[in-house]
Amino acid sequence: MTERAQGRAVFFDRDGTIIEDVGYPRDPRDIHLLPGAVEGLRLLREAGFQLVIISNQSGIGRGLLTRDDLKRVHQRLIEMFSDDGITFDGAYYCPHSPDEPCECRKPLPGLLLAAARPAISSLAFLPTIK
Repeated sequence: MTERAQGRAVFFDRDGTIIEDVGYPRDPRDIHLLPGAVEGLRLLREAGFQLVIISNQSGIGRGLLTRDDLKRVHQRLIEMFSDDGITFDGAYYCPHSPDEPCECRKPLPGLLLAAARPAISSLAFLPTIK
């Protein structure tokens, strides 16, 4: 069994962590990888970690973008990293505005717990990068 299969995972915020933070991107052309993101993710992958995106996307709840916009932007992000040989094991988004009651909006743990279930077998060591 590989280390990855044993359930080691790193959970990343999206905007400002692995891509430039451009506000509420609706257009996939607005997505730009941050310098060092590919190299850092490659090192983590080579060390046996699963890579999982967790991100608040309140632009949906605020009416600034749609779920379809988010899907197109996400697909572009996946393609850009894939071009450099990086794949992700999951991506989880909270679509709620800060005013909406929900359990998935970070810093509440709902989104992270949902992402962790398929990724790891133990929550004893759960690194996050923001």
